[in-house]
Amino acid sequence: MTTTTQRRRPAARKTRVGDEAASLPVAEAVTDAVTDAGNEAATETVPRTEAAEPVTPAASAEPATPKPARKRASRAKAVPAEPVTTEAAPELAAAAEAAPEAAAEPAAPAPAPKKRPARKRATAAEVHTDTEASTEPAAPTEAAAPTEAAASAEADASTEVEASTEAEVVATESDESAAPRKGRRKPKVEPAVEAAPAVPAEPPRFTLGAREDDGVFGDYELRDGLTGATCRLRLLGRQTWRCDCAGYRDQGTCEHGEHLLALFDAAQQEALDAGWPAREAEVWLVPGPQRRLQWVCGREVPDRLREQDGLDEQLRRSAEGGHAWLQELLSEARSLGVVLRVDAPVWSQLACGRDAQARVQRIEAAMADGAAMRALLRDELPVHAWEAALFAVCAGRALVADDLGLGQRGAAIAAIRLWGECFGVKPAVVIAPEAAHAAWRRDLTRWLGEEAKSVTVAATPPAKPQAALLVVDGIESVEPERLTALRAVPAPQLLLIAHQEPLADARLVEWIDWLDDMRRGPLARLRALPDDAGKKLKREALESVLLSRRKRELADQLPAALLSPVWLDGAGANGASLPAAPLKQLRQLIERWTALRFLSSAEQQQLLEALSLLPPASRQALAAKAEAVLALRREWIQGAVPAAARLVVCARSETLLDSLSMSPQLRRLPPQRLRAGDAPAARAAALSAWRSAEAGVLLASDDALGSLPGGALAEDRVALVHADLPWQPAVLAHRVEAVCGDEACGVPAALLLIEDSLDAAVLRAQRDGVSFPDWLDAAPAWLEGDQLDALMAVLPTLLEGL
Repeated sequence: MTTTTQRRRPAARKTRVGDEAASLPVAEAVTDAVTDAGNEAATETVPRTEAAEPVTPAASAEPATPKPARKRASRAKAVPAEPVTTEAAPELAAAAEAAPEAAAEPAAPAPAPKKRPARKRATAAEVHTDTEASTEPAAPTEAAAPTEAAASAEADASTEVEASTEAEVVATESDESAAPRKGRRKPKVEPAVEAAPAVPAEPPRFTLGAREDDGVFGDYELRDGLTGATCRLRLLGRQTWRCDCAGYRDQGTCEHGEHLLALFDAAQQEALDAGWPAREAEVWLVPGPQRRLQWVCGREVPDRLREQDGLDEQLRRSAEGGHAWLQELLSEARSLGVVLRVDAPVWSQLACGRDAQARVQRIEAAMADGAAMRALLRDELPVHAWEAALFAVCAGRALVADDLGLGQRGAAIAAIRLWGECFGVKPAVVIAPEAAHAAWRRDLTRWLGEEAKSVTVAATPPAKPQAALLVVDGIESVEPERLTALRAVPAPQLLLIAHQEPLADARLVEWIDWLDDMRRGPLARLRALPDDAGKKLKREALESVLLSRRKRELADQLPAALLSPVWLDGAGANGASLPAAPLKQLRQLIERWTALRFLSSAEQQQLLEALSLLPPASRQALAAKAEAVLALRREWIQGAVPAAARLVVCARSETLLDSLSMSPQLRRLPPQRLRAGDAPAARAAALSAWRSAEAGVLLASDDALGSLPGGALAEDRVALVHADLPWQPAVLAHRVEAVCGDEACGVPAALLLIEDSLDAAVLRAQRDGVSFPDWLDAAPAWLEGDQLDALMAVLPTLLEGL
């Protein structure tokens, strides 16, 4: 494109005199524009094939700050001449209309002008008239010579030029000389575009510390520029590294390995892909919810050792059960002359699983016949309780959550005994609520005897002794603060007892996190379950650490009643529970029978009277039994998960039950009383009052229970308390059948016994297989010869145990 030199006009005068001077500058500016456009159209040639670049008024040398209308009009003549562009096409058309000579020349048809409001069109017409009157006509050849490109460019005339021209015309016609009318759009001033400064690249977040190794494999220090922390990595492959950061310790992976690889150049990346150039191998422990073993070998290791079965894509395998794999690996590496380094934490992790397997094998061998197992405890333990104890010992750290009526304390005490006798795990510490301390000490004495003194029962962890085995009773009732303190107790073996269903408890994950301290798998499997997982899936995921059974699941192995002997201290002022006079009388009669094989009727009466006085019946024994009834009621009926809804207290003697009902301890309830001679209406009223009373305690003798239909109380979910020990063990079973019916299964039952009394001797004789005459529980007035022979055959054995 050909350009022209811009011509400058002399500056216009800044002042005008008179009223007509207000419109003169605008008219002169329009006239000059037309004249300049006509003069320069002849000297500038615009090619037809390319469009000229538009030049807007903002391209002039005007300042960026908008000027008032009057000042802009007065300076119109001072604007330098512009080259002919498409924006000048309207002005050339106006000049052609003003010159009559140019009208005869053929020209390209001009586009129709844009429609303007009437006022604007009138103003423009006046301006053109004034311009024709005061301006010299342009040469016909120059005015009529717009090029075809200029004619076609008229259709693309700039709206900004028209808008500014119209604004100046309106401002000239009006009397406003200082500023444009309010609401008029000011000319848009294009801001100067400056080149954006170059943004410096941010430094990398991580930087490498100094290292001694020249190769790409080995140990690194990675410094975090954001936090200032430094982590240490060992890199032996593109996906094989370990780090000392907290994220790697918790999850077995972290971001630092990727950041380290991002700092390598092309040569280092190539060396990394080539593999670790060594004839050696390593095994280290990968932490996380379930710990795994990492297998790493150099590229010089023989293929026979390199290819290992059971590894995932990251060359990892579960640490649980990995001790056998590692043993074979060490032997094979030694035979091939390959150096195999095993990280120290691997040994302690694998030892945990290996010890659990060894415990199972030892218990199976030692307890194969059952006699050795029964010899560990002084009292009998049901089969299901032994199963819970063996599970706790084999697991090492376990949660037992059987139904409360199944006897969890017995299983825990058996586990304590197994740990101590078979594996030397001592001492044991039991953490239980204070209300349960008496029951724990009672059961410990029942099953362990003198060994019970080695077990500490407390509400909070004692400073000494340091527990080798920690038992926590009622884990669901432990507050968060206490739980934190308990978790800080360094006990290698742990047994948690839950009285409620733990699978629906929100704290189950926290308990399993405590149990699975070695991350052997239960915690990872529990966390992998969906949020809406049912109890069955949770039980399967936790089968290695959780034992939770319901009574209905053990119906095939449960007896009709789960009998628990409760030993009580009933010693009187002299410290003995046995009456001395009746005991002396019995020994004399036994000597006479041994010498003569004969007892007179009077001597027989003395014999039967002495036997009736032997059972404990002192005030202290009576008070101890009343307190025991209240304690069992709190445990079985008022507990968080009640094992029964109501309580039935049975005894042979009506006198014993009358004394219990009038005792100060039970009189506050009070209990309901069922007698053998009651009429049917009286029995029905007593049972109705028992069912509706909050106390829920019924006292009934054997004869009174015999008057009821079989299983009359089966629907009441009762627990039984035997207030005395009958001579015949079958009497206890008859009571259960009379109360709960033939279909009774796992009914909670307690047998109240007095220490150092006839109870101990009778119970020991029964367990040794001694059978007492069945008439002793309802002795006749006189004894026949065969009855006397049967009694005197077992009586010396009974007295030897006293």
